Parts: sequence; C-alpha cells; structure tokens
Amino acid sequence: MVGLTRQGVVCEVCGFACHIGCCEKVPPICPVPSDQTKRPLGIDPTRGIGTAYEGYVKVPKTGGVKKGWVRQFVVVCDFKLFLYDISPDRNALPSVYVSQVLDMRDEEFSVSSVRDSDVIHATKKDIPCIFRITTSLMEPPGLKNHTLMLADTESEKTKWVVALSELHRILKRNNLPNRTVFRAKELLDNTLALIKNAMSGAIVDPERLVIGTEEGLFCLDLDHSEIARVGEGKKVYQLDYVVEEQLLVVLSGKQRHLRLIPVRALDGDDVEWIKVAETKGCITFATGVMRQSPQLGYCLCVAIKRQNASQLIIYEVTRTKTRHKRLREVMLPTQAQTLSILSEGRMCVGYQSGFSIYSIMGDQHPLSLVHPDNQLLGFLAYSAVDAMRAIELSRGEFLLVFQTLGVYVDAQGRKSRDREIMYPAIPQAVSFCDGHLLVYSETHVDVFNCASGEWVQTINVKKAKPLNSTGTLSMCIINDMPHIIYLSNVHQRDLINVTQCDGSGRPVPRPRRRFSLREGHRAARATDRRSKMISAPTNFNHISHMGPGDGIQIQRLLDLPTTVETADQSLASPQQLQGSQQQRDLTLSGANVTPTSTFCMAAMLELFKLFHPTKMAHPPPRHPSHSEQRRMSGHMQRTSQGYTGHNGSTTARRSAAPPRPAVTPPSLPRSPDGPPGDCETSGPPHLPSLSLGSVPSLHEVCKEQGVSGSSPRHSIASNNSSNPSTPPSPGHDHGSSSYDS
Repeated sequence: MVGLTRQGVVCEVCGFACHIGCCEKVPPICPVPSDQTKRPLGIDPTRGIGTAYEGYVKVPKTGGVKKGWVRQFVVVCDFKLFLYDISPDRNALPSVYVSQVLDMRDEEFSVSSVRDSDVIHATKKDIPCIFRITTSLMEPPGLKNHTLMLADTESEKTKWVVALSELHRILKRNNLPNRTVFRAKELLDNTLALIKNAMSGAIVDPERLVIGTEEGLFCLDLDHSEIARVGEGKKVYQLDYVVEEQLLVVLSGKQRHLRLIPVRALDGDDVEWIKVAETKGCITFATGVMRQSPQLGYCLCVAIKRQNASQLIIYEVTRTKTRHKRLREVMLPTQAQTLSILSEGRMCVGYQSGFSIYSIMGDQHPLSLVHPDNQLLGFLAYSAVDAMRAIELSRGEFLLVFQTLGVYVDAQGRKSRDREIMYPAIPQAVSFCDGHLLVYSETHVDVFNCASGEWVQTINVKKAKPLNSTGTLSMCIINDMPHIIYLSNVHQRDLINVTQCDGSGRPVPRPRRRFSLREGHRAARATDRRSKMISAPTNFNHISHMGPGDGIQIQRLLDLPTTVETADQSLASPQQLQGSQQQRDLTLSGANVTPTSTFCMAAMLELFKLFHPTKMAHPPPRHPSHSEQRRMSGHMQRTSQGYTGHNGSTTARRSAAPPRPAVTPPSLPRSPDGPPGDCETSGPPHLPSLSLGSVPSLHEVCKEQGVSGSSPRHSIASNNSSNPSTPPSPGHDHGSSSYDS
C-alpha cells in the first residue's frame, strides 16, 4: 500500500486489510476465508499492476559508496521499484514512506552488473554482489541517474538482475502506453554561483528569465549568456510575472513587503519599484483574472500575518502610476497557508485542515470546501494537516491538496470520489502545471494526473523545489551541486529556448553556458576617462570646516549649487571682482616678468591666500569674464558618451547627452599668448585660484607652461575643492582626472 495515511481500510474484527478501491470486492464474510486472503505474487501484464518481487538489499549511504551501505526493503510493484528505509533495530518494520522510487517505464531504464571501475570505493568481495539500475535524469545534457544495490550473495544479485530484466522485457513486449509527461532539461549549472541561493523565478520570454535569490533579483539573458542585477539587493521570497500587464510582482525584504516592477526594468531602464502599502509581513500572494468582460482585468490577492489571524487584501492591477488599486479586505480567523485565484472572480484560501472560497468583489458569502457532513472533516481536524494547494477541475469539482493526501470534493465541499491521491513520500512542496499535480519530495518528483488521480510519472531529481507556481522552473541537487532545471512538457512547445538549431534546422543542445555578470553602469564604462562630464553635487550642505584658518567666517566658503543651472546664485558680486582685480594689479605692478613666471607667481599667490586668508583684502574672483565664457563654450559643447544602462536587455542603450549649462563654470588656467580678444587690455592675464588638491602638480604645470605656451593648460581640481570645475580637454593627456577612479 502506497501513501502516508489512509492507505486502505481494515476490518475491526478479523484485521483483514485492503485498498479503498477494493472494498466492494471483499467477501461479506467475517473472517474472510483463508484462500482469499493470500494475494498472488505477480504482475498483470495487460494492466501493469501487481507485485512481482520483493526482498532486502543495501544501497550506498549519503555521500557515496565510501561512506558505507545501508539496508533497505525493495518492492517491485506496478512496474516500479519502491525502496523503503529500515530502522537498525532488530525486527524493525520498513518505513511507511518511500525512500526512493525507480520507474521501469522510464525510457532509459536498464539493469546490469558493475565493473571494478564503476565502484572504485567498494571492497573487492562486494563487487560481485553489486548491480546497478539506470534511469533518465536530465536531457539535455544527457545525464542519467544510477542507483547501486548490494545483494547478500552473488546468486541473490543474479536473481534480481534476471527478474528486473524479464519484467522490463514484458513491459516492452506488451506495448503499455508511455505515460511520460515532463522531461527535466538543464538551464543553469553550478558554475553560476548565485543559483545556490535561488528562492523564486519566472519566465519572461523564451530568451529571458528572472531569478529571485537571497542576494536580490537577477535577469538572465540565455541568448547572450548575460546576467544582470535588477534593483535593490533584497532577498526575494516569491515572484510572479503577469504577462498581459507587463508587471513583475515581488515579495522581498526582511519585512516581507510586496513590490511591483514594470518589466522595462529588465531592459536597463531606471525604474522605481512600486511598494504596495499595508503589505508588511506578507505570507504569500496570488495573481489572476478577476473579470473577463467588459475588459480583461487582473487582481492581486495578498495574505498578511496578524496575531492569531490573517488579513486578506485584494488589489486590482491598473494602468495608473501606482499600478494597483485597493478593492476590499477580508479577515481570516486563522493563519492563511496558500492562496489561488479561481474562475468567475473567486479566490480560494487554504488554512490548516481546510479551504474556503471568497468572492473577490464581495458579492457572495464565503463557502467552505470541507462540508461539516464530510467524514473527512473529522480526520483532518484530528490530524491538523497543512493545506498546500486547491486545484479547480471541470464540472465544479476541486482537488484539495493537503500535506498527507489529496481529496476530491464538489462545489459544496462534499466528497466527490472515493479515490484519494496518495503520496509515496513526504511532500516538501507542490505545483500545478498543464493538468498535472507535481509533488516534490527529498529524492524525486511524483507527477499525478489531476483529472484521473493516477500516478503517471516519477522524475528522479533529488532535493528539488519549485521556483514558480507551475514548477516549470525548479531547483535541484545533482552530484551534490545545485542546478536550475526546466520541466518541459513533452506534448507542448517549450516556453524557453533550451535547444538551438543547426544549419539544417535540426535541434541541437546549447553549449555549456558561461554567464558574464553585468553590474549596471560600471560594466559599460567607456575607455576614455577624460571625456566624462563632472556633475554638480546633489543634496550638498556645508557641515564643518576641515581646512586651515580660524573658521568658516574668515574663510568665506560658499555652498556649491545643487545643479549647474543654479550656479549663478552663488557667484561673486561685481565689487568683489573689481577689488580682486585691483589687488592683482598691485601685486604684479613694477615687475618685469615673463608669461611663465607670471603664471607661477600667480599660483604661489593663490596658495598663500589659501593658507593665510587674513592677509588678503578680498577673496579670489569666482566669476569668469565674458571672453572666458566664450572661450569655454567650445569645451562645454563637447559631451561625453553616456553610460550604457544594460541590465538584462538584449540590446545596449545609450543615454542622451547632458544639456548645456546655463552658466559656464569658471575657466581653468590658459596661456597668456592667446588671441587678443581673450583677455582684458587694461590688466594682466586672468589668474584663477588653485585648490589644495593641485599643489603636487604646481611645479609640473609651471614647467609645461614654459615649454609650450601656445596651448591652454588645464589644472584639475580634486574633490576637496569647493569650486565648480569643467571637464578637461580630451585633446591633451596632461593632468587626467581622478574622478572616474
């Protein structure tokens, strides 16, 4: 009997046990005659049911053969091998749940003896007693699942190999239908480090998918083998993609807030995440269609944790700036465990030992899917099982998936079928895809047909968990390494382009992907660092004075404007300009100096004023002359190449060039040999103020000024300067900026 509970029925008087489906065939005699209590050992070849063989074997412990062997009980039934753990205690019975299931209907199923090279860690006396069972695992890349078994003797091993080979031959000879539905295909292997912390995922298009991890949200471009971070680095617990609304719904952060992300954020656009108010402490959420007419409308249902209760808030997904509108809320007197959107504008909420249906618009009363007259209610209430999912079937029928079994009920909550879905192993998670229920356990994934309730397939991927509600994206462990796989429906077209086509159009598997990580703007920097426009500071406030001098009042420091356009608000007055010019005339009068010495003396004066501000009558001028503005306009028209905002998009984008500022920043030092129109005729050349960051390069600048006096020289101020500066000329290599480091 397969199942975690309610495997069958038993007579209270004589103890005769049978399956639930066999109750009607039991003789109405108690006790049952002994000739009818013995079931024959064998398989019905036409239907593939029955028990053919059973016995004890040993399988490798976790970690491989070198860790040793552990004893298990094996039953060959219904063309499947069930492996049950056995307690080390003497006379211990096998466990109720299955440790591993091997399906003989698998296309790659085979049984054979082993060679010394197959079990290098086994002892020589054990090798003749070891046989191997092979099943499929992942295609592509063609990995197979190998299970080693150790019999007590070599003759016992031969019996196992002959029996299993003969059963498989009978299976092939009778042409029993192939019930394979899903095939595991590798998407990402362990070479991508971030997948080990993957918690959720969604398929955006055949070439792109998003993965939510403990480090944040990432967009993967399978075509270009690129991966890029999207938004903030917050832990992403759950995510869903609403295709028609082009919207990602994300449950993230320590406080488990719900956020909405327009899909254009995956293309590298600077898009702000929309935080849904009042969703702090979100347990889970669900999206779906709330109405079909007059216009298709989607809703977002959120379950929020409250003290000994849950709050259900329903939002409508809109096309406004906030992308959502609150409709109504429902208080649940217990903790919600699962949510799903049903047809006809209904919402199903699962909680411990039960499910209830609510109207999204609030025009109907809540309805419990476990009727009080249902005998199952007492069993569920007594065992206090967790609710995992509710699946809506045709003709008003529902499949209620609990932690221990699946039950069919009608729209009033009464049991609609005697048949129940029994799990062979303890479920870790469930998902629903294309009419099939996928039950994830520690060692495999079981696939059930929801319409018939039949167990149709077993996928031997270990420690698997679904990343989305359909299970098409799943994470598993293969060879002790994490992998993300795509569960492909063999009867439908793939949602992701896992394979490529050669020149003749035949599909070929993709080569092993090596993803390159894109870190937003930093990954797309241009090589010419001198051509970057230095932006004005934002949110700048002068806190305290850290340089030489007696204080901020003597230094007369000015706050920088927050934008270049408002720079004229902090420029010096005309009286300061005139006083400064007179001071320079007095300083340089009567001295017969060369242009080079003039520049060096001016630089020394500026440094002297910086360290001894009390000895100067006026601060240095901050406003350039009109001729300087005309000369610098050519530099300001030269814009740099913008950063490429590539964030998971298949095409790189270039941002627009920054606009020309309304007021040109002060000019940098220039040669006195410039054109006559570049300086005033009544005074010496215009002398700029040098910041402290330019002190180390003073001697070099003076020397270069004497060598080539015909070309303008630019002194780049450091970040410590309070003067706005212009970008250096890209035509010269001297004094390259350090802003881009």
